[in-house]
Amino acid sequence: MSGKNAVVERVALVTGASTGIGRAVAERLQSDGFALAFHSHRDDDDSRRRFDEAEARGPATWIVGDVAEPDAGERLVREAVEALGRLDVLVNNAGITVSKPAVELTAEDFDAIFSVDVKGAFLLSVAAAREMRRHGGGAIVNVTSVHEHVPRPGFALYASAKAALGMLTRSLALELAPEIRVNAVAPGAIETERNEEADELRPEIPFGRAGRPEEVAAVISYLAGPDASYVSGASLLVDGAMAQQVLARPAG
Repeated sequence: MSGKNAVVERVALVTGASTGIGRAVAERLQSDGFALAFHSHRDDDDSRRRFDEAEARGPATWIVGDVAEPDAGERLVREAVEALGRLDVLVNNAGITVSKPAVELTAEDFDAIFSVDVKGAFLLSVAAAREMRRHGGGAIVNVTSVHEHVPRPGFALYASAKAALGMLTRSLALELAPEIRVNAVAPGAIETERNEEADELRPEIPFGRAGRPEEVAAVISYLAGPDASYVSGASLLVDGAMAQQVLARPAG
């Protein structure tokens, strides 16, 4: 579905753009002057409403689908380029989690999390890189987590997937340099529709509060833009120093 007819100079594809961090990233990149390829997992009323808001802000196209599907990477990139003409930035924000003790996790849980959080990001990144190289390069930003760096009970698979995505970020940064910069943003406890634990984690956060989606979006905006022209392979914590407090605890 295409948005306003216009000649666009920069295009960003944001996965999981209808809620939480993804929604804030979509809004911020549009304010930075990007045309938006707005991805959502499904075609529903909430996603439609958020896309309509995005389309009202500027050139936008709506792409629907499961990023874990084998052909999703190629299809999402192709649809973005067909609608908006090019691709300059990819933000791999779509992700899922399962929170329960490790001994209760199943093979289905493993497949579900790694298919979206790692495989989906990988396939999209490869497809985007091929397209970006056609017109001189671009930037990829992966949304990992504070748990890329520190574990948490009940999040064994989620933390492992985000750590894998962090290593994928660094590996692609090495392989795709210098045409394409690849970085990660690692949010801590962020107040979103789906993060019900944000307030519970407040004692673990030196800033004394949960973060806001807009604060994550600002860092992604930096990594996507020209001011980060010599930054690649980084994973920037946006966590109010939460990781440092966890790492500083005495053992035992």
